[in-house]
Amino acid sequence: MDIKLNSLVLYRNNPARITGNNADKFEIELADKSTKLVRNKDVQLLHIGPTANLNSLEMNIQSKEDLLEICKLIDGSSVNLSELAELIYGKSSPQTAWSAWEQLNDGVYFKGTIEKIEPKSEQEINEVIAKRNAKVAYEKERENLVCRIKNSKIIPEDAKFMHEIEQFALGKTPNCRLMEELGTEQTQEKAHEILLRTKHWNNFVNPHPERFGISLKQDSDLETFLLPEENRSYLTNLETFAIDDEGCNDPDDALSFDGKYLFVHIADVASLITPGSNLDISAMHRASSLYLPEKTLPMLPNGITELFGLGFSEISPALTFKLALDANSNSRIIEIFPSLIKVKRMSYEEAENHIDSGSLQGIFDMTQRFYDKRITDGAVEITLPESKIKVEDGRIDIHALPQLRSRKLVEEAMLMTGEAVANFAIENNICLPFSTQSIREDIAISEGLAGMFACRRKLKPALIQTNPERHSGLALNHYAKATSPLRRYLDLLVHQQLRAFINKQPLMYEDEVSRKITFIQSSIKDYRYIESSSNRHWTIVYMDTNAWKGEAVLVDKYDNKGTFIIPELAYELKLPIDRDMELNSKVMISINGINLPYLNCSFQVTSKR
Repeated sequence: MDIKLNSLVLYRNNPARITGNNADKFEIELADKSTKLVRNKDVQLLHIGPTANLNSLEMNIQSKEDLLEICKLIDGSSVNLSELAELIYGKSSPQTAWSAWEQLNDGVYFKGTIEKIEPKSEQEINEVIAKRNAKVAYEKERENLVCRIKNSKIIPEDAKFMHEIEQFALGKTPNCRLMEELGTEQTQEKAHEILLRTKHWNNFVNPHPERFGISLKQDSDLETFLLPEENRSYLTNLETFAIDDEGCNDPDDALSFDGKYLFVHIADVASLITPGSNLDISAMHRASSLYLPEKTLPMLPNGITELFGLGFSEISPALTFKLALDANSNSRIIEIFPSLIKVKRMSYEEAENHIDSGSLQGIFDMTQRFYDKRITDGAVEITLPESKIKVEDGRIDIHALPQLRSRKLVEEAMLMTGEAVANFAIENNICLPFSTQSIREDIAISEGLAGMFACRRKLKPALIQTNPERHSGLALNHYAKATSPLRRYLDLLVHQQLRAFINKQPLMYEDEVSRKITFIQSSIKDYRYIESSSNRHWTIVYMDTNAWKGEAVLVDKYDNKGTFIIPELAYELKLPIDRDMELNSKVMISINGINLPYLNCSFQVTSKR
């Protein structure tokens, strides 16, 4: 390589001047006057020199027409860099050599190496120019888009770009280039803010389910199912009630009383869904039904619910638990068997009107004995406000759930079943998912709503495990949920085990039951978060839409901060308070603003009571 002092060379695509030669290395000077010692192979000769000033190498760019002419001139052959410099600028110098190299490196008109440069065809040149012009136009469009988003003045044509932010807000993409261009922190909440501020979304978009991959646009299944043939006991002579909330679409429990025994009938889903079947695997992956204000996403196909939902047909199949209370008011199983029942469906309000007569009175008396025993044994009773939220056709309805005896009746009957099933399983060595819970003893309990709030804090998180232990919150020595196999997979698993036992078939071993519990727990946690976030979302939208104002009750406090509950909405909030404000004090508040992406809102206190 004929490189001398002051020769112009190429070093890492930048111009450099040779200032020294030391064996197999060159000393070079860069445009910023810094020097380096580099290997010979790290530089390429552009011009032998002499090169005086690296900062004066730039020349005017030739027109497209001139460069096209040169391409035609050398078409079919090749030139070196020095020759190309002479063709473009009429001479070869450090300045023209550098500019010729920039034309080669630019890649529009020429291709090849410093030693062998070939022209591109006119078609290739036009394609490169078109791509560059499109890129410039796109970048300009993005620049204008960013400006419109910042000013909250997007146009209909921006929808395709806003989709990028939307996908990020829904958790479908890990990052968002457009938010980076906006200089905005890339969080789902910030993306939600942008979508609301630009009116690409409105408050009626609930993003929380889709963030967990759950679409509310699931297709309805049309598959039909047949009840397996087997001997079933006819209990159609018993007056049987399925009591639930108005509009319940998956009734899976019903109650009868014959004057002595309580019959708890549960949808006999396990007669069709056997362990390891496709239906079983699908149900396990869904874990439970998901109840959202705008839609219910069932755990099982609709055809299963139609077949086994109690009261959907004139005669319904069930797995019946015949229960009694012993001398100490503990629930025990007399018999478990498949049955056919005739169900009368009732709302809690309807049942309340008939609870003091007939079979319902007998059921109430029996469940009341069980309830009294639990309270005596130290059950933690929590009666915090509850509400039901429904979103339909752009309308949000929220109504408080009244504390009815009929609701308590059903709850206690289900607990009686859970205790009896757990003890039955222990006595017969049946592995089940048992529910256990311990309580905190160091929390003082006050009166009123604040007392109920403190009671809730006494309860440690419930555990599901194959080892039966005490459920202190319910004051039951053993307990297993067994009354909602249409809605909860672990209840279905309980039924599968019980059915296998009474039919003298093989049971699942403990390691398989444990594996299923572990698998289900993660989904259940996610579902609870989705349900609570969705309920809070729609409650906030409801308050904002209706300019809500009403009563809030102080249930907890720390220094000058207080936790309040709005009873009619079952909504918790925090407000600053006077340190001497007493628990259970009431204030009148009105909504003062919302921050929907963060599920927060602010309130103004209008008066105190």
